[in-house]
Amino acid sequence: MFPKSLSPEQIERLKKETIDSFIKAANAPFSVAVVGQTGVGKSSLINSLFNTDLKTDAVKPCTMAIERVSFKGEKGGELWFYDLPGIGESASADARYMEDYKQKLLEADVVLWCIHTDNRSVTFDSTALNKLLSSFPVEKQAQLMSKLTFVLTKADTLIHPPWVLAKLDSKWGMFLPSQTTRDILNRKAEYYQETFLHPYKYGLVSRTYNEGNFKIDDPRFSWDNYSILFQGFMDSETLSRLQAKFPQFSRVFQRLYNNYQVIPCSANFRYNLNQLMVVIVNKMGTEAVSKFQRFLNQEEIDKVPFAKAREYNNLVVIDANRNRKLFDLKEMRL
Repeated sequence: MFPKSLSPEQIERLKKETIDSFIKAANAPFSVAVVGQTGVGKSSLINSLFNTDLKTDAVKPCTMAIERVSFKGEKGGELWFYDLPGIGESASADARYMEDYKQKLLEADVVLWCIHTDNRSVTFDSTALNKLLSSFPVEKQAQLMSKLTFVLTKADTLIHPPWVLAKLDSKWGMFLPSQTTRDILNRKAEYYQETFLHPYKYGLVSRTYNEGNFKIDDPRFSWDNYSILFQGFMDSETLSRLQAKFPQFSRVFQRLYNNYQVIPCSANFRYNLNQLMVVIVNKMGTEAVSKFQRFLNQEEIDKVPFAKAREYNNLVVIDANRNRKLFDLKEMRL
């Protein structure tokens, strides 16, 4: 209700401003910030997800300032991915970069915290995350943690036992970890989940879209016509109990569970990239799901050109006495 003292012209102007504000909010871009130690593969991950050409280097840091790549949604809207400089380069650089991390943690819809898969020490990442969060009030910290998805990058560096290259046809292949490697990745994911997420588990809020008929008697859940929220951390035991009790909502519980999984992936092997995008879009909410459906049904993103995949073979067998090559996967006819 507008105050009676306003003129018809003022009322019309306020109506227009309200409508314009609503339209602007509805079309505001969704944003994802990619953060982590220098050299962990943030730029390479974005390049693999979207076929971009962010600069990378195997020896020295390349990303010295925030870079943004943008993608249009099928039904309007944009998705912005921010590639942030890696921390750990130097003390002076870290002081500058941490301010950027704080800002993006506040602004972004989702934050990917990247950790090198073949790394057993959590001290650096844990210290950096705690330092970042300590600048916010305690009640705000769990809310910000709800934005985070932890990604184990460069999963292909776990090369023993070998990865499996599945030949799909004459053009495409797909990398899959052997069962032993998969078990190692799962254990690493659980370890990082326990290290980084469990301390905040009571304040975490997981969100997914509502397909229209969700209703259960459980105080941890709240919902409206568009979204479903779960208060707390959904572990595998909670997931199993909920799915057994309410099987009709099994997919809802699975999506909420997936929101806080630590995701191993490989930019080189394009491993698990589809799963990562599903979690990102789901965490951004109902509007993002409707606008970026192609990222939810993008199994192609995990495929690798078979000819290129063969180049990843890093073992050549030679006969040193006769000075001749005995084996090279790239040269074999398959």
